[in-house]
Amino acid sequence: MSKENSNIADDVALGYLPTDKRGKIFGLWDLILVQVVIGFSAFGLLTGAYTGSMLNAKDSIAVILFGNAFPMFLIAPIVLLFARYGIDTFIGFRSSLGYLGATLFFLLFLCLTLGYISVALFMSGQTLVELATWLGLPKFFIDSTTGTPFFAIFLFFIAFIIAAKGPIAIKKFNLLAVPSFLVFLAGLLGILIFSSHIPAISSLIPSEPFDIKSQSFMTALEINIGMGFSWLPYLGQYARLAKTGAGAYKASFYSYGIIVCLAALVGALATLVIGSIDPSTWMFPIGGSYLGVAGLLLLTVANVGAVIFLMYSQAISFKTMFPSNSWKFSMGTTIPAILLLISPTFYNAFGSFMSFISFVMASLGGIIISDYFFVKKQKISLRELYNLKGDYNYYKGVNPSAVIAISMSTIVYWSLYNPLTMESSKLFLHLSAGLPTYFVALVTYYISAKYVFKFSVDHSTVLPMIHPTKDH
Repeated sequence: MSKENSNIADDVALGYLPTDKRGKIFGLWDLILVQVVIGFSAFGLLTGAYTGSMLNAKDSIAVILFGNAFPMFLIAPIVLLFARYGIDTFIGFRSSLGYLGATLFFLLFLCLTLGYISVALFMSGQTLVELATWLGLPKFFIDSTTGTPFFAIFLFFIAFIIAAKGPIAIKKFNLLAVPSFLVFLAGLLGILIFSSHIPAISSLIPSEPFDIKSQSFMTALEINIGMGFSWLPYLGQYARLAKTGAGAYKASFYSYGIIVCLAALVGALATLVIGSIDPSTWMFPIGGSYLGVAGLLLLTVANVGAVIFLMYSQAISFKTMFPSNSWKFSMGTTIPAILLLISPTFYNAFGSFMSFISFVMASLGGIIISDYFFVKKQKISLRELYNLKGDYNYYKGVNPSAVIAISMSTIVYWSLYNPLTMESSKLFLHLSAGLPTYFVALVTYYISAKYVFKFSVDHSTVLPMIHPTKDH
């Protein structure tokens, strides 16, 4: 067995089995550096770009910071479950969703990851079209309708080959990808703030605001709330390797709630300066020819690094959940992302995509927090998490309290806001949609689990609990 395949096998085993003391190797800064990789790429930039297209600089900063930090404040405590018991995301969520419910959530995670992969690659395709235009390449490569899909799909296969080789190859590439994006952000931010030919940031006005300012503000806030909640399925992937629960919580909050905001803030400022939400069009007007080329290359490398991370995470999670499938088949689950690269339709709907994610992940976040902290009071049976016919089976593998909570939160969210059309009620202009959805799901789940269905598994005095040792 090659060293790469050996490391892949180790990752699969660590993903399925509870991590013991020897496997808890990540301190605070280790976790932060690992977790910011995914956010320091297209997603943060685009979230900021949409924000900057609707709001001025002052409001953009407020919306980005609050919209990302507050959702993470609400869902980050669940990392204590993964850190304490050393379990993966979708194993841990069996306690609240049921065995089949957790599997369905995993399938939703696959869709989310495919969307993220396509967004990062399509942006990279656009940046390479700009570079091809600067180089004077043939029309096929500089025409966005042909060049962008070509470059995006080409980069997909490069990322696929690297991810398939396993963690050693990924680590080597990330030594280039992460510094590339940091240099890109620092350079772009420096030019935006200190360049003499760029107007004062405070005087810039958004290019595509709504007629009503409060609608612009809340729509932009909803997109940022979506990004904040979207990290929910990724929280357990590395928290299970944390040395302490406190370290896992701080790292998750700092990474996804604060540090990732840097990319969004740069995206908002660049959009205000250039008037376009397309990062590929920022480089030459802001940095000139040579700095523009450097920026395009750095952005491409960073996005490919994020895609590699996403591909490997999806394949490992799939192999963990369905161990009878081969590694090649597990990697193959990322191929449907190519369908989203053929046209710009999905990429252009990024704002609606993030708002939809806000609805889904806010609902699930409220359920999971309610179950672990308020219903089960942090007492989980580790044995039953792995017993597929055990107490967490609830009703045919699905927890009916979770179904009721999702149903109620769905009614609330879509009554407040339609992410597909961006139509909203008057209450949305005061409350947003994602945050009320979270609290409705949390309260509804608690009432249902405690007073309606009352499964024995929700009463700590009934189940024989297996608590983590002090080593955990």
